[in-house]
Amino acid sequence: MSVIEEIPFSQLVQRPKDTVAKLEENPRRRIRLDRRDGGDLILESAAHAEAEDRMLVLAGSLLFSLVNDDNGRKAMLLALPHAFPWVRFLPEHDTRAFLTELVETLHACADLGNAAALVTLINAWKDTAEIHSDPELLKAASAPLEGTDYGEVLGGADQ
Repeated sequence: MSVIEEIPFSQLVQRPKDTVAKLEENPRRRIRLDRRDGGDLILESAAHAEAEDRMLVLAGSLLFSLVNDDNGRKAMLLALPHAFPWVRFLPEHDTRAFLTELVETLHACADLGNAAALVTLINAWKDTAEIHSDPELLKAASAPLEGTDYGEVLGGADQ
């Protein structure tokens, strides 16, 4: 993967034609805009962004199809630790649950064009794996809560 060229955001404002020329010369058709007063931005061609969106939808659809086939699911379970080494700490039933949630969420995120939910899901499962990797953390997380039982937690749309 090529490195993304970085330029100051002010260059885009002061010399937009030069910036667009750099974008068009860049093999990835992407430039990182460094900002002093906020998070950096990525400037890329619309064609490049649309192609990446189509690729994500395709990948999500392919993985969704694979996870719903016994042989495909087995292959994906074998490949999962290569992509996410921390799954080795999850119990087998949790690894299977993670794979299912991962593929279903990727498929839905690709359809929406927004990967935020995928990042949240991966981080939550990684935290779960960390708990399973440490016997003291697992014991603390599995221990019954002491104190008063305040009853059922109410919530949801109908509450």
